[in-house]
Amino acid sequence: MLKRIARVIVEYRAAFALVAVFLLIVSFYGIQKLKFESDMTKQLPEDVEAVKDYIEIQNTFQGGGSTLIIVKVESIEEGGVYDIRDPRVIESLYNLEQRLREHEYVSDVMSLADIYIGTLGRLPKNEEEVRFVLNMLPEDAKAGLISSDYRTTMMIVEMTPVSGSQAVTRVYEEIQRDIDETNFPKNVEVVQTGNVGITYRILKMLQNDLNRTMTIAFLFVAALLLYFYKSPLKALIPLTPLVFGLVMTLGFMGLLGIPIDMATAVIGAVIIGMGIDYGVHITNRYYEERLRGRPLEEAAEEAIAETGKALLGAALTTIAGFAALGLSILPSLQRLSVTLIMGLSLAAVNAVVITPAVIMLEEDIMKRLRGHYEVPEIRAHSGIVARAFKTLGEKVRDHPKGALAVMLVLTLIFAYGATLVTTEVRLEKMIPSGIPEIEALRDVRYEFGGQDEVDFIVRADDVRNPAVVRSIYRFERELMADSYYNNVFETSSIADTVVAKYGYIPEDREKIKAALEEAQGAPVSDDYSTTLIQVKGNFGGVNPDDFGRIMCYFEEQARSADFPPGVEIRPAGGSYLSHILGRYTDEDLSRVSTYGTLFVVIIVFILFRRPLVSIAMILPMFLGALWTVGYMGLAGIPFNQTLAGVISMIVGLGVDYGMHLTHRFLEEFEEGNPHPIVTAVEGVGPGILVGALTTAGGFLALLAGEITVIHDFGKTLAVGIFASMFAAFIVTPALLQIFYGKKVRRDKE
Repeated sequence: MLKRIARVIVEYRAAFALVAVFLLIVSFYGIQKLKFESDMTKQLPEDVEAVKDYIEIQNTFQGGGSTLIIVKVESIEEGGVYDIRDPRVIESLYNLEQRLREHEYVSDVMSLADIYIGTLGRLPKNEEEVRFVLNMLPEDAKAGLISSDYRTTMMIVEMTPVSGSQAVTRVYEEIQRDIDETNFPKNVEVVQTGNVGITYRILKMLQNDLNRTMTIAFLFVAALLLYFYKSPLKALIPLTPLVFGLVMTLGFMGLLGIPIDMATAVIGAVIIGMGIDYGVHITNRYYEERLRGRPLEEAAEEAIAETGKALLGAALTTIAGFAALGLSILPSLQRLSVTLIMGLSLAAVNAVVITPAVIMLEEDIMKRLRGHYEVPEIRAHSGIVARAFKTLGEKVRDHPKGALAVMLVLTLIFAYGATLVTTEVRLEKMIPSGIPEIEALRDVRYEFGGQDEVDFIVRADDVRNPAVVRSIYRFERELMADSYYNNVFETSSIADTVVAKYGYIPEDREKIKAALEEAQGAPVSDDYSTTLIQVKGNFGGVNPDDFGRIMCYFEEQARSADFPPGVEIRPAGGSYLSHILGRYTDEDLSRVSTYGTLFVVIIVFILFRRPLVSIAMILPMFLGALWTVGYMGLAGIPFNQTLAGVISMIVGLGVDYGMHLTHRFLEEFEEGNPHPIVTAVEGVGPGILVGALTTAGGFLALLAGEITVIHDFGKTLAVGIFASMFAAFIVTPALLQIFYGKKVRRDKE
């Protein structure tokens, strides 16, 4: 059947090429519709309670979070200010506040300038007035706005909900324009951070990383192909279908409305790395057949038909590994699954359809220039590469058990590393050190104790019930009593509003109602059925284990809280949403990895129907996945919402190498070759090496990106590719020698 399909592809290659060109044109239109997404709520299912609570807080209480503006004396150059207490700094803070209050999305602004307006009725005129007012403030109030060395202060901008990449970009840039136009004194640096600042930075990084990583991956792959094929024209042959597949993938993402997010931002480099593999194998087999003296059409048909068997199996197993990502409950991984399957399929189809047309066109052009066909020779089939693979095949054939013993030692080392892996999904951890927004956030934690927020959402028939208000007040005191454990430094609620007015919590509900009506901006819903307990502290700056411990503490406190019957309380908000995302990431890691491996194993057994052959084929993928997780533990790379599917991806990709070797071994074995192991390693080994180098090169190109999670994704998958390749070169031939060695010797005799 594959022979007939190959014949049709070769005969009608021009028509297939025209169809591909048409789809390419459509894809360019789709690329213009690509969107970028960094909203955390889009990474979790909508029916998750934590997401519902987060959205309710935004809608009911206009809880869009806050932007923090850090004002810091960065240098001591002459002619500038040396201290935040300089009246010129206070005046600039006041002017910036007035600008910010004009925006419709700003609900409140608080800074050091408000203290002076409230105390003096005006801005201070000299440093003596500045120091006088500051000395009147309680120490805890002063510590929340100004650092101990008087070099840093903070402005808190409360905002209505801001979602969508365009809205985030507009808000950030408008606030930044206000900062720039305020003209702070010399020596003062002003940086905006918080949710909007970090989200904006991630959006910009996503856009830059997609373009940069694709470009570097393409250049690396092109350089590698140029080395192996010794000719720019021959290097373009496997690159051409790759370009078609990549452009089509991005174009269809735009047409289908699949955004570029933390997960799908890697798609460009990944498709370049993976997609080149198919074109390389077909091109290598074509040149191998041409070296045997076959004419163009026959060589192309043989390359498609024979390589097509292995490529079909490899594509199916890889798709199976990627399809397991679709079983994730995380929308980001579901989108990544669709994108990878689409990209892989387009790359494979273009490699099979476009490669014959391009490769024969190149030979025809060279014939017209030279006057005759010239049998091509590439480095993969000659020189040191060919000799190295022949030697490898002979060594493994002669010492299969020794080779397996070496693999066992490596496996034990990486198995220990696998026990050290953690999970990290917090948004700020996705950005590397040195970025202004992150450095400013660290200043907030170091100087002011942190501004991370966790909300407790309280639901009752009427939250103005004195018993409910007392329970809220008692709950706050319990949290503050455990501040050494939970990193909480401040809480606020309607109970604090009532106590501030009366000095106690009255039994009269009307008095509580009057206090809440008098207080502007109290966190209460219009029907008085819902309120918030707002908690601030340092939750995001701790390590993953402590972050999980603190969030679990909040969950336990909510469950055991002493509230009247019928009252519901549970944690919510952005920080808690990160905790929930981490929990689902851990669950997905187990689910996706298990199903991905199961799908691949089933497909291998269905395709080959030989238990021993299947074992030799799939064992390297298990080792590659285990070694990769071990590397993550030893290198300190945590699992996150993107890397949750990495095992399934490595299983899908890693089985390809064992499959190519096994398929070639069976082909040589059935034809009576007396040295099928050596011929298999020598024949397909160079193609596997080129494919692995280009695939890993595509992944390593992700290191050129700025986002930490993309770095980790690139490093981890590159290690997985090399681990799977190395295991396939050693384990698969060794097992095949053990399983078939005696029969080969009998046939040889």
